[in-house]
Amino acid sequence: MLSCDKIVALSILKVNAGDRGDDHMKHWQNRMHTARRKWAAAFPVIFVSLFMFFSIFLLFGIGQVIMVSFLTLLFRTKSQKDFSLQDLLHCYGIMLIVCGASYAASLNLILCFFLNLLVPFFLVFLLTDKFNPKAYFLYGMEFVFLQLRPIPAQAMPARLCAFFYAFAVLTAFLYLHSRIIKKKRHYGTVRKGMNNLAVQLARLSDGEKDSRDKEELIRMMYHMNQVIYSSRNYTYLSNGYGTVNYYFMLIFQRFQYLLDEIIGEDDIRDSENREYFRKLSGIFFSVEQKMNQSDNGELIEKIKSFSRTENLTSRRAGEGMNGILELLCFALSKITEIKMNRKEKEWKIPDVSHRVKSMRSYLRLDQFHMRFALRLAIVLCISFTVCRLTNLEHGYWYPMSSFLMLMPYSEESMMKINNRILGTIAGLGVTFVLTELFKSLGGHIAVIAVMTCLMYYVPVTSWTMPMYSTCYGMALTTLSMPRGEAMELRILYVGAAAVTVLLANKFLLPITAESEFLKSVNSLLDIDEKIMGEVRKGKDSDLNMMRELLVQFQMASKEIEDYTEKHLNPEEKKFFRQLLPVNAQLVSEMEQIGSYMRRRQMTPKNNMMLEELLGNIERALKRIRKSYTKNELTGSMILEEDRVYGCLDEELYFNTLAMNCLGTVRELNEIFRCK
Repeated sequence: MLSCDKIVALSILKVNAGDRGDDHMKHWQNRMHTARRKWAAAFPVIFVSLFMFFSIFLLFGIGQVIMVSFLTLLFRTKSQKDFSLQDLLHCYGIMLIVCGASYAASLNLILCFFLNLLVPFFLVFLLTDKFNPKAYFLYGMEFVFLQLRPIPAQAMPARLCAFFYAFAVLTAFLYLHSRIIKKKRHYGTVRKGMNNLAVQLARLSDGEKDSRDKEELIRMMYHMNQVIYSSRNYTYLSNGYGTVNYYFMLIFQRFQYLLDEIIGEDDIRDSENREYFRKLSGIFFSVEQKMNQSDNGELIEKIKSFSRTENLTSRRAGEGMNGILELLCFALSKITEIKMNRKEKEWKIPDVSHRVKSMRSYLRLDQFHMRFALRLAIVLCISFTVCRLTNLEHGYWYPMSSFLMLMPYSEESMMKINNRILGTIAGLGVTFVLTELFKSLGGHIAVIAVMTCLMYYVPVTSWTMPMYSTCYGMALTTLSMPRGEAMELRILYVGAAAVTVLLANKFLLPITAESEFLKSVNSLLDIDEKIMGEVRKGKDSDLNMMRELLVQFQMASKEIEDYTEKHLNPEEKKFFRQLLPVNAQLVSEMEQIGSYMRRRQMTPKNNMMLEELLGNIERALKRIRKSYTKNELTGSMILEEDRVYGCLDEELYFNTLAMNCLGTVRELNEIFRCK
């Protein structure tokens, strides 16, 4: 018989085994759920790709199938946004121009040389920058892929017909996708931000603060800024959707500043203020739930009524909060007036930031887009020229692989080279097995269909993506040439492309993450100086320039933060973790000072005290900027004493803001001095 101890021990073992079995089951259930979710997300892209492949193949022949790859990429990109016929027509127009250029490049060697030099250059130069480095890729892919299979003049009408057919199909599928999936943008991040503000106010009504709320709001503002930036083109800063995000980003920025710098512990302990926070929290919850794109009149009236009847006990805090509520009412009314995908024509890109109007400043070799535009153009020019001169069998694999491996950043290019080589070798192995098993035309078509499904299921950055794309390409190629020869040529061209891209990354205007990080730090200080320059103009400041600078500041800050967390040592991390919040506070203060003066039609030149204060801040920022580049800071460079500005009434929000801005510049100087 078993003793009691053994019985207990066996019982424990069974319980543990059961727990492990349950954990194992849950693990597999989670994996199955994740896989189903990924397949569901990838299904529309897979369906469109297969439909386009078979319909274009049957209607227009195998020669036009090459366009399926970049057309599927277009669907994949546009399906993540709201359906916009105007935006699609704009894309289709560019694609037709690129189609004509790719045809002309295939006519003779001279055109091949010059067009492969000029077209990639201008695609990158006009569409790409460091904050949106892949904007060229769709049209660049089209330009390269259409040259891979040159067509005679008599086949050009068929190619154009295939394009117009594809455009009609894509438009229909994108419209149906938008109706079925109903992926409409209802200002999700804006709503989350309003919820965050409401929660913070509810905590204040209980006499509490939580730093995690601030961190969450900052992440939201970074995301909103990305939305704003991605909605721009080469003429306008934003579309309607980006415009509303911009206004709410300002609201969140000002609100957080008010809580951090203006509302003190005494304000929070006051019972009247707590009641104010509680009521305003309820209003913000209502805004989160009820804001819409047709009529926000009830919400606006509710906020205005609250502003008239309620106030904080501190005059400066009340003035600051009323400014935020005024901006909130404006943003809510703006939602009902704009069209989400229409460009805001009043929000023009300033001339100094315009690629064409300020072309001379953008043609410098230290510019991100200029370096990559030249590198891509030269690599494609060389690879296509070699292809034309040698007339090697399937030589087009060389420029194709070069294009797919060459990325803006050297680090990303290295990852693409490794993935492409590994994926090619693995893909050829899989191809060898599959073509042994499926030798008929139907078998090859089945392989193409399966690889299409797998290509769009796996992540773009994985090595398995080029493995499946290699299988896809080889299944097509081995229909017309021996398998062994095709595999040898594929390895040869991929190897040649890898060597070409490695040399380009090393010697041809390389761009590294570290070099761009250092430029971003410099640009952050440049932006500080430029913002204060605009602020000093008072009511005459250029609003579009201010918007451009504020968005660029957020983008540069995010880039610095990401690089800092991934690549810097603890000591350097500490420096930038101190710098970024202080710099963000400075920008918030300068933006609010500028806004205050514009609303009240103030000009610093007519106010000697204000002119002296703002001028002193601007001079200090110039010196910090200059000293940073020279890696030296002098003790005599910073601000004069406060007595220069006389006695300012600290109860006025604007005066407090101005003096806080002065203190923030001092703090910024101390951070650099310690470094």
